[in-house]
Amino acid sequence: MNIGKEKQGKAVEEIFALAQVMDQSGGLRNSVYADKKEIYVLNYDHTVLVRFRLKKDEPTFVDPISFRASDYEGSEFEEVDGKVIFITEKAGHVRSKSCGRAEYTPEEVRTLFNNLVEAAPPMIKGVVLNQSIIGLLDSDLSHVEFSGEKGASYTIVQRNIYSGGLITVTQSTKRMDVVELEESFGPVGIKTNDLASLFQFEDNLKFEFSGRDTEGSFIIVRSFDRNKRDMVALVAGCLYDEIIKIREVQNNGRQEQKVRRRKPAVDSSH
Repeated sequence: MNIGKEKQGKAVEEIFALAQVMDQSGGLRNSVYADKKEIYVLNYDHTVLVRFRLKKDEPTFVDPISFRASDYEGSEFEEVDGKVIFITEKAGHVRSKSCGRAEYTPEEVRTLFNNLVEAAPPMIKGVVLNQSIIGLLDSDLSHVEFSGEKGASYTIVQRNIYSGGLITVTQSTKRMDVVELEESFGPVGIKTNDLASLFQFEDNLKFEFSGRDTEGSFIIVRSFDRNKRDMVALVAGCLYDEIIKIREVQNNGRQEQKVRRRKPAVDSSH
C-alpha cells in the first residue's frame, strides 16, 4: 500500500528527534506511533508509554504510521508496501532510507493507553519536578523511589544494595512553595533511566501517584504547561525493598485486550 508523503512541522520533528536521542543514549529505546493529532512513544521494555497531542494549528497525520526511533531520519517520509521510507535531499541528491514499521499499530497503542488510563486508581496530584532534580541523583543506581506523607512533602530515595549507601532528596524548608500533600503515597520505584528520559521532552513535569494501599499502580506524568506541549506519560511503578524484591504490577485485574500481534504492556517486571 502506498500513502502520500508526509512532511511534518517543528513540533513533530522535535518529538521524533528527542525519541531518537533517548534511543541512542540507551534511555528509552523507543518506537513511535502517529495518527491524526496523536503521537505515542513506547519504550523497548514497555515500562513507559507517552502520548502527545498536537495543537490545532499543527500538521495532522493523514495516515497512521509507526517506526523505530533509531530509524528516524528527517521530517519527510512515506510508506510504500509496508515499509517506511525517509527522504533526504542534500547536495543535489535525494537519499531514501527504507525501514520496517514498529511492532504494533498506532490503534493498538492508543487502545492500550486508553485502557490503562481508564483502569487507573484515583491519583494524588501536585508533585512538580524540574529537570535539575536529575543532577541530584546517581545515574549508576538503577531505581528511584518516591514516597510522601499526608500534611508533609515528598521524599526521593536511591539505594545502593551492594554498599548499603542511601541517597535521600527532600524539598528545602527554606522554599516558599513546599508541597503539603493531601494524602500519603508510596513508596513506589521507577527506573532511573525512565525518569531521566522523560525530562528530555519537558523541563518541568507534574507527577501523580496512587495511594499507599493501592496494588498494581503506575505513575502518571504530565506536562507542567500544556500550552507548550500536551504530554501524558504512563510509567510502570514497582515496589521494592533494600534487596530489590520487585512486586509485579497487575493492571487492577483488568483483562488484557486481545490484539493481532503480541500485546504491548506497561510492565513493572524490570
